[in-house]
Amino acid sequence: MCRRGVLRFATAGSIWKRPMHAWPRVTSAPLKRCIVADLFAAIGKYARKNPGVPAILAPDETVSYARYQSAISVIAEKLPTWDIHAGACVGIAAYTSLDYVLLLMGLMRAGAVACPLNPRWPMRGILDALRPLHATHLFLPARIENLGIRTFALAESRRLAASAFSGKAPETVSPRMKPASRRSACLCIFTSGSSGKPKAAMHGLANLTHSAAAANGNIPLAPGDRWLLSLPLFHVAGVGVLFRCAIAGAAVAVPATAESIEDGIIRCGATHVSLVAAQLYRLLQSDRGIEALSGLKAILLGGSAIPETLIRRAAALGLRIHTSYGMTETASQITATRPGDALEKWLTSGRPLAPDTVRIARDGAIQVRGGSLFLGYRSDTGLHLPLTDDGWFATGDFGIFDADGYLRVTGRVDRMFIAGGENIHPETIEHALCAIDGVGAAAVVPVADDEFGQLPVAFVLMEPRLDEKRLREELGRVLPRFQIPRRFFAWPEQLRRVEGKMTQMVRKKLIRLAESLWARNDPVATWDAIPPES
Repeated sequence: MCRRGVLRFATAGSIWKRPMHAWPRVTSAPLKRCIVADLFAAIGKYARKNPGVPAILAPDETVSYARYQSAISVIAEKLPTWDIHAGACVGIAAYTSLDYVLLLMGLMRAGAVACPLNPRWPMRGILDALRPLHATHLFLPARIENLGIRTFALAESRRLAASAFSGKAPETVSPRMKPASRRSACLCIFTSGSSGKPKAAMHGLANLTHSAAAANGNIPLAPGDRWLLSLPLFHVAGVGVLFRCAIAGAAVAVPATAESIEDGIIRCGATHVSLVAAQLYRLLQSDRGIEALSGLKAILLGGSAIPETLIRRAAALGLRIHTSYGMTETASQITATRPGDALEKWLTSGRPLAPDTVRIARDGAIQVRGGSLFLGYRSDTGLHLPLTDDGWFATGDFGIFDADGYLRVTGRVDRMFIAGGENIHPETIEHALCAIDGVGAAAVVPVADDEFGQLPVAFVLMEPRLDEKRLREELGRVLPRFQIPRRFFAWPEQLRRVEGKMTQMVRKKLIRLAESLWARNDPVATWDAIPPES
C-alpha cells in the first residue's frame, strides 16, 4: 500500500483469492513491516543518522552514507552542464565500478532515465537498442567519436562528483533539487521477448523500491551487512542490490576489475551475495570458493533454474542459500525461499514475497502483479504495459504451486532458455546464422550443461566452402559471445524434406539429437543417433 509517498508492508494474510480455479489454501509467513519513502529518502536518513557508516566499499576507497548522498546530489545538480536533463535517456555500456554506481544513482536522482547496457554487445547492437529510446548520451569505458550520439568515458563522470570527495561539497541535498518522481521512469533494462528482439523495460523509483523492501522483508539485511555486487548493473538483479542496501542502511561491496567472486567476498568481508547457477558451480569447485561461501549470511540464487545437484551440494556444505523466481519486469525476485526452509523447499522457487501477486492461469502459465511490476515496454510508439483484462502480467513461464504455496517453474511458454544467467532466444541466433552468405537453414536448440545449466548448439545447412571457424567469425560481428553456439552440427538429411515452419515435434527430436551428439562429441547428425524416449 502506498500513501503519501510512503511504501508500507503489513503482516500478510491469505495469499490466494482463488481467482482462476481451486488452489491449496495457504497463508504467507509474516512480512516485516517496512516503511520507506523512496531510495533517496532512505539514503538521506542514513546520512543523517549514521553519516560515517559505509555505503559503498570499493577496491580503493570507502564511501560513507554522508559522502554517498553528497556525491549523488552533486552529480544530479551538475548533469545539466553536459546537457543531461530530466527525462533524458542516457546509456551506460561499461563494467561495474564505483564511478558506474555513482553515475547511475545521480542520473536517477536528476530525473533522467539511466539505461545500462551489456558492454559485450557489439557497438551496432548498443546503438540500435538506444535509437528507439531517443537516447542523448552514452557512457563507455573509453570515449568513441562519430557514433551519432554524444559519448563520454565513464571515468569522466567522476569529475562531476569531485567536490563530494574533496570535502568541499555539503553533506545535505541542495534545496534547489526537486524530489525525484516516484512514478516516472528512471531506469531502462533491456530484456528479450519471445521474438528474440530486445525489449526496453521501464522502471520507476516506486516499483524498484517496492521490490527491494519486499526482498529485505524476506532475507534480513541491516546496517553493518555488506552485499557483494557480483551481478552486472545491466541486469535488474544488480540494480536491486543498490536499492536493497540503501533502504536497509547496508553497504554495497564493489568488486575489483577481474576479481573473482571468492576473492571479492573475502576481501570486503561480504555477508550477502547474489549468484546465478554458473557462478555457484564454479565456486563449489575450489576450497577457497567454498570457504568464501561458508561465511555468508545469505546466498540468493536466481537467473534460471538451479540444478538440483548444486542445491544438494550447497545443502550438504551447510550454505545458507535462497532459491528465487523473478524477471526484469518484476524488478528482480517476486518469489523466494525463506530462512529456515527445508532442503525440499530449496528445490522450488519459493513463495511470493507479497500476498496475491502470483497466480497460475488455467493453461498453467505463471502470471504476476503488484507493486514491483514495471511501468511497461518503451518503443517508438510509446509505453506499453501488456496485462490481462483483470490486470495480470504473463511471465511466459509455466508453473505449479505445491501444497504449501511454493512455486515450481516447469518450463517456458516460448523457446527461450537461460545459459549462465543470460537469456538465449534461438530465433535471434538462427536469424544471424541465416544472414550469412552460404547458409541455407539453421536450427538452434539447448543442451544440458552442469556449469551453465544449458548451452546453445546449432544445426546448420550450409555450402561446403563454409566451416565452423567462419560461422563463429561472422556471428561474432553481430552477437555477444554468450549467444554464439558452442557446437555446430550438420543439418540432418531428414530435415531437408521438412517444409514450412518447423513443428514442435521436430524441435523436440532436434533437442534429443543434439544431446546425443553433444555427449558423444559427434558432429554427424542423423535421426538414427536419436536415443529412444525414456
